[in-house]
Amino acid sequence: MPICVIVICNVQINKQDIITRKIDKSKDIPLIKEISVKCFPDEDAFEIVNALFDIEHFYVAEFVKEKKVVGYIAFGIYSIRTSHIMILAVHPDYQQNGIGSILLSMVTDIAEKLPITKIRLEVRTTNIPAIKFYEKYNFDIITKLESYYDDASNAYLMTRDTRKETKEKD
Repeated sequence: MPICVIVICNVQINKQDIITRKIDKSKDIPLIKEISVKCFPDEDAFEIVNALFDIEHFYVAEFVKEKKVVGYIAFGIYSIRTSHIMILAVHPDYQQNGIGSILLSMVTDIAEKLPITKIRLEVRTTNIPAIKFYEKYNFDIITKLESYYDDASNAYLMTRDTRKETKEKD
């Protein structure tokens, strides 16, 4: 009788073990592609990465002990009052460790220093964990965007008013 072993690869880390920095195109591309493939299996990871590498605000989260990129965020500031998160991803093995929160706080910290009053993003309507994550940080669903993605799946437009109290919801 065969023995079945299930291994969960979730790594437990402390937030102080994570640093954020600007992307280093010469060394971060392979790990960002790996994260993209794991987080967005229905998308073309190569296309995602190449489309965003020239964004001014492209940051990675690095697990210092392993010297490994474990997450990234790309966002832009499109008007004097609005920031747009284009993508936020954390390697599945490192999720549930606060890395997404660290990356998201980069956007909110910049927004507080500028006259930005709104942060916006799009998320697949089927990506319930991401929707819950953003709602935890005071993002609201504004509207449903029909056939938003290349595969004709729908998205929600979510926004956060930065002028409101920004504490994390329990």
